[in-house]
Amino acid sequence: MAQWVLDHGRRAGFGSDTLPAAPALYLPLGDARRLLGVLAVLPHNRRLVLLPEQLHLLETFAGQIGLALEREQLSSQAEAARVASQSESLRNTLLASISHDLRTPLAVMAGAGSTLAQHGSSLDETTRQALALTIETRAREMSELISNVLDLTRFESGALALRRDWESVDDLAAVALERMQDRLAEHPVDLRLSDELPPVFVDASLVVQLLANLFDNFVKYTPSGSRATVTAVPEGALLRVIVDDDGPGLPAGDPARLFDKFQRGDGEGVIAGVGLGLAICRAIARAHGGDISAVARPGGGARFELTLPTTGSPP
Repeated sequence: MAQWVLDHGRRAGFGSDTLPAAPALYLPLGDARRLLGVLAVLPHNRRLVLLPEQLHLLETFAGQIGLALEREQLSSQAEAARVASQSESLRNTLLASISHDLRTPLAVMAGAGSTLAQHGSSLDETTRQALALTIETRAREMSELISNVLDLTRFESGALALRRDWESVDDLAAVALERMQDRLAEHPVDLRLSDELPPVFVDASLVVQLLANLFDNFVKYTPSGSRATVTAVPEGALLRVIVDDDGPGLPAGDPARLFDKFQRGDGEGVIAGVGLGLAICRAIARAHGGDISAVARPGGGARFELTLPTTGSPP
């Protein structure tokens, strides 16, 4: 009977012209243009429902429910269209960024490989090593770029399972520095972390990745010889980790935009990457219940502030 009402857009059951002996009354939700469902009413007192004012009130309820369902459906469709449009824009931006940043290292690798293949025997050892090192460096850049894209996709999909434990920020920062020691050869970083700092309840590998991304950003956007310092202060249930540098400072505009996908600082034309490093930092921080921000450093330079939880219980 409910299906008949949905197919024909008319009420059926007791009090109607269709199957009036039925124990329930079925009313369509919506109008003839768009039927969204059926309201079935099984009353304890049929005589009360059959009163004209009560029946009119019931039909009014059905009409209001139909309008609410239609609004919800339209809202869902609009949201789906917005997400689809955003996804399409993101896909196009991603493809454009990756194609741009992959083309350059691929061209360099192809040129170096071609030179080695055609003239390798006539080149001196130093030149051959330089060409081989160029290929290795560019291949590593491409690998890091693709890893960043995959990492961000994993973080934003919610498929990331945190493996938390109690960790020392000093140890995490030291591991990140060790991972980046070759890149930081001309960009010294000082750890000024007190032994009295509380431990943080985090996934160690992810926080090391976050700090390594901050150090990598420091190397990319400051001249050789620039110096960075890492400090931290407790703030209630959080620990605020501060990374200061004495470089040229933040680009013009809202610093929060630096953490958006595909946003890059000044000098982007000569710097490899698609602008995902800081977006990954924010995704990791927020996955832990913390956050990260950038501000202009008093006296010049840039400051990045990260908060991490100091409360929780091991799994």
